[in-house]
Amino acid sequence: MRKILNAAALSAVIALVGCISLPVTATDVIRPGTQVTAEASKLNPFWFSPLPTETSAQLVADLLEQCGGEGLTGVTIATQTAFVIIGQQEKIVATGYCVESS
Repeated sequence: MRKILNAAALSAVIALVGCISLPVTATDVIRPGTQVTAEASKLNPFWFSPLPTETSAQLVADLLEQCGGEGLTGVTIATQTAFVIIGQQEKIVATGYCVESS
């Protein structure tokens, strides 16, 4: 009976953790202009194929391209992970501000 209760408690904890998403962000804004956003998301079945580590750099390059290469400030990278039965859903969102010319 004790093993069944432990298994049930472990299942409840895993289900609760699967519902939690912790964003990781850092922001420093200098002369903010137009806000730009880029994102990438992927279902990672069975935890075999996560988003590549260079995804954040690609998103920042996309933000800079949206600004016409003029400059970018206040970049925020947020990551979200949601666990599903067959793996996890990963999402990375990058936001920033185009630097306005003086």
